[in-house]
Amino acid sequence: MTHSSFRYGMADAEQASLRHRLLRRPWFLPEGRRLSEEVWQQRHFGLTLLLWAHLPVLYAFALFRDLTPVNAAVQVGVLLVPAVGASLPSLSRNVRSASASLGLVIGASVLVHLSGGSIEAHFQFFVILAFLTLYQAWLPFLLALLYVVGEHGVVGALDPKLVYNNPSAMAHPWRYAAIHGGFVLAASAANVLSWRLTEQESLRDGLTGMPNRVALLDTLDRTLQSRGRRSTAVLFIDLDNFKDANDAFGHQVGDELLIALSRRLGRQLRFGDELARLGGDEFAIVLTDLTTEDEAKAIGERLLVCLQDEILIGDFHLAAYASIGLAFAEEGMSAADLLRNADLAMYEAKRDGGNRLCEYRPSLHTAALRRTELEVELRSALELGQFVLHYQPIFDVANHELVGSEALVRWQHPTRGLLAPAEFITAAEQSGLIIALGAWVIRTACLQTACWQAEYPELRKLTVAVNLSPRQLVDRALIGTVAEALHDSKLSASSLCLEITEGSIIKDFEQTLPVLNALRTLGVSLALDDFGTGYSSLSYLKQLPVDTVKIDRSFVGDLGTNNPNSQIVTAIIELAHALGMSVTAEGAETSSQLESLKAMRSDHAQGFLLGRPMSTQMFTEALTTTDRFAVAVPVPRGTS
Repeated sequence: MTHSSFRYGMADAEQASLRHRLLRRPWFLPEGRRLSEEVWQQRHFGLTLLLWAHLPVLYAFALFRDLTPVNAAVQVGVLLVPAVGASLPSLSRNVRSASASLGLVIGASVLVHLSGGSIEAHFQFFVILAFLTLYQAWLPFLLALLYVVGEHGVVGALDPKLVYNNPSAMAHPWRYAAIHGGFVLAASAANVLSWRLTEQESLRDGLTGMPNRVALLDTLDRTLQSRGRRSTAVLFIDLDNFKDANDAFGHQVGDELLIALSRRLGRQLRFGDELARLGGDEFAIVLTDLTTEDEAKAIGERLLVCLQDEILIGDFHLAAYASIGLAFAEEGMSAADLLRNADLAMYEAKRDGGNRLCEYRPSLHTAALRRTELEVELRSALELGQFVLHYQPIFDVANHELVGSEALVRWQHPTRGLLAPAEFITAAEQSGLIIALGAWVIRTACLQTACWQAEYPELRKLTVAVNLSPRQLVDRALIGTVAEALHDSKLSASSLCLEITEGSIIKDFEQTLPVLNALRTLGVSLALDDFGTGYSSLSYLKQLPVDTVKIDRSFVGDLGTNNPNSQIVTAIIELAHALGMSVTAEGAETSSQLESLKAMRSDHAQGFLLGRPMSTQMFTEALTTTDRFAVAVPVPRGTS
């Protein structure tokens, strides 16, 4: 969208705001929001059926009142026009609801006329107006009410006996028409109140009292229809650090923080904009009557700044940071599409580090579709058994003896070939499929290692290392999964090493530490993977029940040069040994690197020099050769 798309000038915006103020609905009345198509169709069908039912019932009543069949047909026949209008699907919702409403109140009038103005017959109007509140729209309701007053006044003036049966009303038809309209309106008050309370419950957030997602989409839909897409945008706001505050200070403080932030956001808005809480710590704002794109961006940047001001909640001083996505309306775009685009832009802001504003671009939608397709493919791959394990050997540096392997998952894709984890692990992590995939990896690696130990007695101490993802570390079923895999495979617990990264532990340290301790209780060993690339904090390291530190390949690659990484590697090895841990160096690709690791007293090493990741069959074949693992195998896409 370009700047020329915003064709409203400042004068137009001021006029639009003035019209909005003049037409603003009183707070005590229902909003009269547009029902969804499915709900409206269901309710309209019932009211139309009720209208058609009036024809035979009123015709029979007319005959009972001694009218001739022709006269009865004429009296009741006036209902045919509105009944047909209400039944035609080609007509708009407003026309059809208005037809049904007029038909029903006309039916009530016919009943009054046929009864000779009997007071009991007038109660039919009360019933009909109560039914018309089902539309939750003001047009049919007010149309019916105006008809009641107008019909009683006009017909009462022309032929009072058709409407009234008392002398005072016959003498003053318009006065009694107004009185009757007042009684009908009063009798409908309970239905209007119920209508309002129903809308409040379905359209308002229970915590903040703000509009919710349903109300926002309804407002946005009306805005796009009435004001067009030229001057409308949506800001999607997600708090970056709300979970931390909620966990640290409790849900009571979290709720009070959300209420305070919603009020603060509301004070930043222009007249005519609408703020809604979508759920959790997510908010959205509909911006209308924009003159330029920069105006929307300026509002978003202002919100980022205002959220960071400290808020006093009880005894706590809290500050909020947010990721904000901005999307502009375009031709042919629905309210749901616009909100989705703003949501995608918000996630882009979060991926960029948070506390920033990002504008939607079409590539974000393409990427989201690809992630969805990939998730579907991953589910199918799990069901069809398309995943395989490759194993990379791990050697003792001092004597070049094979001591274990690292199990690395691969996806044998039916059309794209062999895919390495870089191609799909992130999607599996985000979708939660990593839990099932990780369980399969643990089980398969245990079964295969136990098989190798049994087949090659000299390798009875062969170990296997399996990577754990952050999602697995917080999965309550992990302990049971590992225990079951060890039991079913008959593999000793000491032969299984579970690798974890620093980042996955530090992020939820209090939650993951008990899990790690429970795994150690089972007898499995734990390795801290990619050491040196994360926090590398001694305060955390000494608390972790880990047996092995794995040095990241980025440090090993510069060994044998004057690069400072050599000193870092030496320091890591000495530190690990001082804490009673062994060291495995990753990425050993040259003889000089391996000699340097040996001189530095690294315990174990793995890398392309010693053996690439290989299939189960190739690993087994390598075990039978004299020069074990001196093989070259195809490298899958995105090798890791």
